Amino acid sequence: MKYARDARWDVVGRAMDVMRSQFTKKMNDDGWHTLVSAGVDRNILVYDPDAADSQFSKRLVSLMKVTMRRNGGGNSSSINRGKLTDLFVSPEAIEDIRNWGVDEVDEVTRRELITQEGGLMTRIFQVNLHDLDELGDDQEYQLFYENDLGGTLPAGDAEIVVGLDMSSNDSFVMPVRAGLQIFEDDTLHRQRRAGLYGWAEQGFAVLDNRRVLLGSF
Repeated sequence: MKYARDARWDVVGRAMDVMRSQFTKKMNDDGWHTLVSAGVDRNILVYDPDAADSQFSKRLVSLMKVTMRRNGGGNSSSINRGKLTDLFVSPEAIEDIRNWGVDEVDEVTRRELITQEGGLMTRIFQVNLHDLDELGDDQEYQLFYENDLGGTLPAGDAEIVVGLDMSSNDSFVMPVRAGLQIFEDDTLHRQRRAGLYGWAEQGFAVLDNRRVLLGSF
């Protein structure tokens, strides 16, 4: 407590930032664990057999689009038919895109990959791309897929990608029974220390796992 009183920077404010980030990470992890689990439950893993080992290809995106459509239910005239709208990949996948050769994209597109802000192509075949640090070889969500869910990969592939259909708001839910509550930890006062703790009652669910599709490269 004496450091919080005498410090030249906002100790309490920094502590609140750390606690806020930890709650955010907890919610993100719970949500992504739910999504990956829903994808595994479909028992469908899309991959490009013609791609080089551990290389992200645009054909993988195309294959995932077709697979999402074929396995999304309904027919050509159905309303709200499933389609791939967003694809979450590792930073290494984005790096593969930056290094695509003329056999993957034309010279104009290659130039755009270099000159675009951040060097990123944000859409392929009308699918939005998002890079996620927790995806990738030996990263948190990859290890969750392999160790906790018992997921496997085709020979030559090293990591998963997660495709979502976010065109309809009918599957991904986060019910909240009680919002976040913060309390002071009185047990630390005798030690001239200060602490906070808190809890929230909430959950995550995928009501229709046809909105989730896993791929690998």
